[in-house]
Amino acid sequence: MKLQGMGLVCTGSVTQSFLARMPALLARLGPVKASSFRVGRQISRSLRAGQSASHFSALETCPVVWFAMPETMLERALSEFATQTPIHKTMVVLCDCERQSSRPGMLSRTGARVASLNAVPEFNERLFIAEGHPDTLRAIRRLTELEDRKLIELQSGMKPLFFAGTRFAAPLLLPWIAAAVESLRLAGFTRAEAAAVGENIGIRTLYRYTKAGPRAWNRKTAASLRHGLEHDLETIRGRDRRLSEIYEQGIRIALAKF
Repeated sequence: MKLQGMGLVCTGSVTQSFLARMPALLARLGPVKASSFRVGRQISRSLRAGQSASHFSALETCPVVWFAMPETMLERALSEFATQTPIHKTMVVLCDCERQSSRPGMLSRTGARVASLNAVPEFNERLFIAEGHPDTLRAIRRLTELEDRKLIELQSGMKPLFFAGTRFAAPLLLPWIAAAVESLRLAGFTRAEAAAVGENIGIRTLYRYTKAGPRAWNRKTAASLRHGLEHDLETIRGRDRRLSEIYEQGIRIALAKF
């Protein structure tokens, strides 16, 4: 599979993207299309790769075209690419976006072979997920293997579940972490003590789940939570009504899940 002379459509923020730290890709980079020739030249100099292109038509011969820009700008860029570039089953990679490759649009009617590529959070750009056209996925895998990075291919249409998983594990977990620390502080712990206890219990709970899966949940845990639901809410409500609501909600979610 010929990958030399790949194209890049981007904004200046690409220098903060994982693309800027992929030597195997940069060594094969050709035209760089930005909002202007000047900006493209600046990006090319920053990346030390590629050459600025003044028009989308310069991407016609590129075997793969990478798109790296804020999500709010992606639709317009894809439309301009589709209308201004002769596309001959070109492979297109959408980088670090929530958009799925199968989303209907002007590009999907051109015959382009579209895929998307995202770095998995907290893995220092060593682990990636991709979904989309099989040919484009093979090209992505070839590049990631050259750099000893791991690639996980998602099932078609399942990208929202990837984002759900990462959000359950991070931002959606934060309210419960904060509630744990606040509860311990109200009980008399210092902030440092509360944070240390919450961290230790949280890490051990995650460890047990990674080893045992759903079996980490047991009848004793369920009984303890039901006791808290029946006997503890009034005391907690007397100190912090919102905290009692979060506690009750969390118990009911856990009991319903397991």
